[in-house]
Amino acid sequence: MTAFLDLCGKDFRTDPHAVLRKAREADWWVETSMGAAVLRFDEVQAVLSSWSLRTEANAALSGLDGEEHQRVRRSAGRAFTARRVEEFRSETGFVADELVDGLGSSVDFVADFARPFAVGALCRFVGVPEELCEAATSEESGDEVVGDLLDQRRRTPVNDLLSSLVDQSLTEAELRSLVVALLVSGSQTVQHQLSSAVAAFLEFPRQWELLGEDSSLAGAAAEEVVRFGPSMLLGTPRIAKEDIVLNGVTLPAGSRVLPVTASANRDAAVFAAPDRLDITVPRTAHLTFGGGIHYCLGAGLARVELQEVLPRLARAWPGMRANGDVEWSSPTDAVYGPTALPISLG
Repeated sequence: MTAFLDLCGKDFRTDPHAVLRKAREADWWVETSMGAAVLRFDEVQAVLSSWSLRTEANAALSGLDGEEHQRVRRSAGRAFTARRVEEFRSETGFVADELVDGLGSSVDFVADFARPFAVGALCRFVGVPEELCEAATSEESGDEVVGDLLDQRRRTPVNDLLSSLVDQSLTEAELRSLVVALLVSGSQTVQHQLSSAVAAFLEFPRQWELLGEDSSLAGAAAEEVVRFGPSMLLGTPRIAKEDIVLNGVTLPAGSRVLPVTASANRDAAVFAAPDRLDITVPRTAHLTFGGGIHYCLGAGLARVELQEVLPRLARAWPGMRANGDVEWSSPTDAVYGPTALPISLG
């Protein structure tokens, strides 16, 4: 009989990685109130790449399927190019340096750096004026602000992501949905991912020292923090479009499946010492950014931001240490990470 994992239980809320490890060692999947949770690397990878599973319907790109998804994805991809992301690298560093220069000796990393960096950098990349950043990344007012900005770009195009998206063959609803999702979800993801990274380095301070001493470790550090502490624990739910068989288990059409990438990323069958953050050890590619047709559109930008920010902070704050308890969001939230992270910088 398949075990049941209580996602609302105290143990999971207190230490989700420990609970996932125990469940993963017992079996490759487990029942939950949210659907069948797939826990091991190979099976999670299979779920992410399966054409027989779709994401749950919503207005954003991730909720589209088939030809409709391919059309919108192609249009977004033509604007969201690797060249545009790479050209933004120096701007990312500028935003980080500006924030670092304004900090005192004791800060809440989430409120004083991660949140303003995530909002400021993403808005610059997209083309949102500074005075509209907070509104544009708000779930309550983002849609209205984005609609006005898109109208402006239609009248007067400039060299930014918004203007590039307007030039694509997308409907007004698709455009708004795509940009709002990018701004709201993207800023929250970066905020939590940066905060989770710093929390991880506090747990493994020697790794912080190594990164401060050797900036050539930036790329490895970015991948390792995303593997070790991803900003989404349970993954984006999938729905079976038809009866499917996964590792000998039949999942009926309509079944809800959770590809738990946070668990897959710590599968001891794939990663040596998976519960240790180590930026010096070559790793198998993690699954945090997904796979298949729903591979994260913003993965390149996230990598650039982590590669630019983390070494800067490690050099600027070699004596960083915890200055209080870390508070975390619920592990069942769409985006997971510290909500308060008090640190001393020297």
